[in-house]
Parts: sequence; C-alpha cells; structure tokens
Amino acid sequence: MTRVKATSRRRGRRHAQPETSDEVLQPAEDWAAIEVGATVEVTLAAGHSYTGHIGSKTHDSGLVWVIDSAGQGRQMYGNRDGVRLRPD
Repeated sequence: MTRVKATSRRRGRRHAQPETSDEVLQPAEDWAAIEVGATVEVTLAAGHSYTGHIGSKTHDSGLVWVIDSAGQGRQMYGNRDGVRLRPD
C-alpha cells in the first residue's frame, strides 16, 4: 500500500506526493475474457500456482476473487499484482 504525505498549497508546500518504496509496479493483466465461474490456473508472483475458479470480479475486471479448488478459501487479486490467470 502506498502512503501519501499530507501537505497543502499554503506557504509554498507541494501537492501530496507518494512516499518512495521498493514496490515494483507490474503491468496490468487483461482478465476481461475470463468469465465468472471459469476454472483457472493461478500463478503467483513468487512462482507458486494452484487451480481455482472465479467467484466474482469487478465490472472492469481489475479485481477478481478466486476460490481455491482444494478448499483453502477465497483470495482477491488485482490485475497489477503480478498474478497470472490462465483458463484451464
């Protein structure tokens, strides 16, 4: 999560600027073609993968909720998290 420093325009202060971090922005994945209910292979940025199905997603497909097929629950992913979804 990026924190923003609170500043104002008065007395020559600059607009709010994000604090620097070591976080690397990932290119956005295009998940628009993946339908709710589809079975997918989820590959995390660290390399671990598992199979699940899309429980729901936002209208713009920027966020998806994947329900693990092994019964490990539901996880939300953003299309800039470095996660890859491949239809099974």
